[in-house]
Amino acid sequence: MARTTDIYCTVCNSKSVIERSERIHSEFTRYYCACKNPLCGHRFVMNMEFGHTTRASKLTKDKLLELVLGKLSDEEKANLRKILDDEKSR
Repeated sequence: MARTTDIYCTVCNSKSVIERSERIHSEFTRYYCACKNPLCGHRFVMNMEFGHTTRASKLTKDKLLELVLGKLSDEEKANLRKILDDEKSR
């Protein structure tokens, strides 16, 4: 289930909208916001940054595995298959 975040004005606490965003880095985005309360009209910038990983991505593991396996010789791959088969039969 997807979640959305409401943004509130820091002056009047009314809901605000993001008017534009500026991606500074893959882990940092700057949001330019405007208060929806016409009596307030406050405009402000909010920053969102990546904090830390709580569960590693399966894609990351797969890409890492592809990279490592791609660098192995045919003989090394055969040895790895043998090790995995032996482990599987335990």
